Amino acid sequence: MARSRTTKATLNIATSALYEVVAMVCALILPRLILSHFGSAYNGIVSSVTQFLTLISLLTLGVTASTRVALYQSLAAKDLRKTSAIVRATNNYMRRVGLVLLAYIIGIALIYPLVIHTGFDYFDVFILILILGASAFAEFFFGVTYRTFLLADQSVYISNIFMTISIILNTVLSAVLIHMGFSIQIVKLGSAVVFVLRPLMQYIYVHKKYKLIKNIEPDKSALNRRGDAMAHALANIVHDNTDIIVLTVFTDVKTVSVYTVYNLVMNALKKIQSIMTTGTEPIFGDMWAKGEKDKIKSFLGFYEYAIYSFASVVFSIAMVMLLPFIALYTKGVHDVEYILPVYAVVITMAFAFQSIRTPYLCLVQGAGQYKETKAAAIIEAVLNIVISVVLVQFIGIVGVAVGTFVANVYRSYQYAFYIDKNIVRRGKRVFILKSIWALFNMALICVPALLIVQNITIDSWLKWLGAAIAVSLYGIIVWLVSSLIFYRKDMRFALKRAKGFLQKRFLRGKRKRPEVKS
Repeated sequence: MARSRTTKATLNIATSALYEVVAMVCALILPRLILSHFGSAYNGIVSSVTQFLTLISLLTLGVTASTRVALYQSLAAKDLRKTSAIVRATNNYMRRVGLVLLAYIIGIALIYPLVIHTGFDYFDVFILILILGASAFAEFFFGVTYRTFLLADQSVYISNIFMTISIILNTVLSAVLIHMGFSIQIVKLGSAVVFVLRPLMQYIYVHKKYKLIKNIEPDKSALNRRGDAMAHALANIVHDNTDIIVLTVFTDVKTVSVYTVYNLVMNALKKIQSIMTTGTEPIFGDMWAKGEKDKIKSFLGFYEYAIYSFASVVFSIAMVMLLPFIALYTKGVHDVEYILPVYAVVITMAFAFQSIRTPYLCLVQGAGQYKETKAAAIIEAVLNIVISVVLVQFIGIVGVAVGTFVANVYRSYQYAFYIDKNIVRRGKRVFILKSIWALFNMALICVPALLIVQNITIDSWLKWLGAAIAVSLYGIIVWLVSSLIFYRKDMRFALKRAKGFLQKRFLRGKRKRPEVKS
């Protein structure tokens, strides 16, 4: 039985959350084991080579996005031949990337031990790099195409399950091999086997379930949008990395350290939100492909309300609790000043505006409007660079935060206005009023909470946790009251959707089993 959009969305969110938690725990365990048993040098080799291997992903920029847009159309039309042709074209491209990666891996394996002083035998490092590259090769050769397919079909939960299982198996197997005294090469060979099996299982699952036609002429037109999508991806890379590059060039490594500590918190908040947004773009893509503009408008309103609620509450809590967190995290470090109130406020607001653009970003990408919004993506990156380079000369690290903030505000408004003009008409007033509402909520939460938190001593993680819980509860109360006053209809709609889904799940679980006559 085909799953509904709501069911798929729920499964996508749940499995994404599970994967992020498992990945976080495993990321704490395995590097520590490698470090303690093989030393910093081997840990450094593994980290640096892994970073080198990720550079090959630049060759895929725009391809997966272009493929998704094409698949939204064919999947909505239930056109198996068209879908198979699109998958075949993407798979052919990814296999060419895989072959390039293979040559790249061999090149790194030959050159790296010669130019980087590792303190280990050439052949040992050579073999280690080949092993590390094996799973990356398998991912491009078998995995990327089918993960993209599952995402387009709103079934990325399948891929999430495979990834969660593989990361658990890898951690357990690696820990066992390490404790049995095997070399780092054997440990990483075990990892490679696990991570090679993952894309293979994904490949088998997709072909078995969807009955894709293997011997079909590839539809190369499916990749026509890759140039425009690539422009977006490159602009995003520039925008996301502008701050650290500008700080590296125009300041010093201590200032970069300050940036990375604050960014640790901001990226954690982005990951939390990414769990909520998993699989949303394909929902919009499916609706757009079917011409369901009324459903798009309804879902956009619901999703917009949810994201604005998240941003106004979570980033308010962050603004209040960020400096006490930084103070505890950097306790005992006195070579540079980490407590920067103005920077904390500006960077939190910058990320809050990046958060509220999410519904509009998902809709634009789901509708495949890459070419039409390409110029704005480039303008955002340029704005960030220019403002950051100019202001860093006068106000240091705060200058790059201002650059990010201005660029994010511009892009959020540009997306919202573009959608209103070209996709679904709702009036610019909707976006503007919700922005004012979110800012109003943040002011109501932050001002009183900051006044209280600044006047209490938070000198332990337990006290910080207690204060964070208190601020969170206060923030939720403010949001609830504010929603009842200004957005009661949206709140009721959200609760109705949640209640309907839970009832559906509950009733399904309570279905009577057929009685067995004695």
